[in-house]
Amino acid sequence: MSMESIRIESVMTKEVKTAKATQTASAVASIMIQNNIGSVVITETENNFPVGIITERDIVRLAGTSQTLMLHLIARDIMSKPVITIDAASSIQDAIQSMKLNNIRRLPVVDREGKKIVGIIADKDIFRAIINSQSLAASISENVTIEYRPMYERLNEFMMGEMLLPGGSNPKGQ
Repeated sequence: MSMESIRIESVMTKEVKTAKATQTASAVASIMIQNNIGSVVITETENNFPVGIITERDIVRLAGTSQTLMLHLIARDIMSKPVITIDAASSIQDAIQSMKLNNIRRLPVVDREGKKIVGIIADKDIFRAIINSQSLAASISENVTIEYRPMYERLNEFMMGEMLLPGGSNPKGQ
């Protein structure tokens, strides 16, 4: 088993929390809190086509600047855009490369036509897949290159967190 052979749709989170681009930043933060997740995909159309993403980092930066802005700014004003997505049939290897290239930790997953969101994959989802596959974990530890060193270091941090915290820190991966 290799990272090229594992499809994203087998490890992604299928229930993606979304918000409309016109909702307030405070409403988006509430969605994150209520669902114990680290991101919300922002949509504009009725078919849930992703146009942006707001992560917990975005909310923290905004709250650090001005808490009153949280009540007035709308999602469209603070979301990361354009949103970078990945096809559900892509491999974990493809997801890792896209995350690395774009310096991100989460990718909304879209259908083959790229018109509808069908899931989300976070680096933690990939880490769980690696941890759950002994052959995959062994091949990664043997073949860590400079290119994947930052991801490997995050994997080690994640594994330590999973071992130390009962149930891990964010079971939903968003």
